[in-house]
Amino acid sequence: MPRNFTRLLSMAALMAAAALYTNAAPRPDAKTAEQKKVTSQQALSSVDYLVGTWNCAHTVGNFSGKYTTVYTRVLGDRWLKQTYDFPAVQSGPGAEPAIAAEVLMGYDESRQAWVRFFANSLGQHFAIRMTDTGSGWAWKYVSFFPRTRPEAPDPDATFTRKSDTEYTIDGPTYPENGLTVTEHHVCHKAQ
Repeated sequence: MPRNFTRLLSMAALMAAAALYTNAAPRPDAKTAEQKKVTSQQALSSVDYLVGTWNCAHTVGNFSGKYTTVYTRVLGDRWLKQTYDFPAVQSGPGAEPAIAAEVLMGYDESRQAWVRFFANSLGQHFAIRMTDTGSGWAWKYVSFFPRTRPEAPDPDATFTRKSDTEYTIDGPTYPENGLTVTEHHVCHKAQ
């Protein structure tokens, strides 16, 4: 075998070994992906400010109203339960009954993402994927059934933490009585 080819082969083997060693042995100060993972306990602790009673005002198109929502830790402190109480409303030609709703929010450790499951006394239900934005979440409604339209890339709604005692929700947007409306919520923690 020619000497240059043997030298080249030896150099390639040394470079391959160095690359394998570099990739196999992380620096002592480097954290592995497993070590960086957030646990559900850590994630839930980051939203402890929500626990308690909140008074909210919302607008949807031409309608505006007020409601109360309460957050509590449940199921071994691995879920955040939110209850809603919307009072009965007299508006225009008809009245709307009082509406109650319950939500479970949790953190999926394997996917490193938040989830939200909503159900109300009208029989409505929603599953929501929540993406952390640093100041809250971008919400994406998820369907349990085949979609009739492709999923849009933009969030369906955003939850924004303004402080430990105030948050807003903007969205979703949907058709109602021939108009396209967007929900807007402002919530303040009860003292």
